[in-house]
Amino acid sequence: MSNWKKIIIPIFLLFFTLLIDGGLTYLFHDQLNSSIGLMVPRLVVVTLIMLAFYLDPKQLFGLSLTFGFIYDSYYSGVLGVYIAAFVLITYLVIQIRQIINPYFYVILLVNVVILTIMELFVFGVYRGIGLSDLTLQLFLVNRLGGTLVFNTVAFLIIGYPLREWMKVLVNIDEKKRVEIKKVP
Repeated sequence: MSNWKKIIIPIFLLFFTLLIDGGLTYLFHDQLNSSIGLMVPRLVVVTLIMLAFYLDPKQLFGLSLTFGFIYDSYYSGVLGVYIAAFVLITYLVIQIRQIINPYFYVILLVNVVILTIMELFVFGVYRGIGLSDLTLQLFLVNRLGGTLVFNTVAFLIIGYPLREWMKVLVNIDEKKRVEIKKVP
């Protein structure tokens, strides 16, 4: 697989999931506000976590900064919150991937933990600058639970095909490197 595909495909995936996040929120606002709490789609974060298990760290940090800026501009209106959150996510997953193997259920568990950290980080920043008046208990009950449920189910649906696609994208380049080394 040529080198440009390793750059274009992750950009396309992140941009597509960014648009899907907004579309789901707009189209299904009443359905996402359920009895288990407000479910906030974070498919771009789920995709970023999956990409962080397979791509080069330099490319990941560039994507994190870029899409954090777009996310801040498009959704929050406060520049810097999601930029910092996305870079933090990338850093944490890069550190985690050095320790564990990227099995599907391990990535699912990492996904839940990282989403929890990100949501608490964003809530803490918003609370600190006065944009949120929710208490921590209300946030955990009304927002975090529903968000984790929605994004875990979304990961179970899109995670396996995305993981297999990323493995193919990365392994083809590794096979070429091995073949090049074998040729005298």
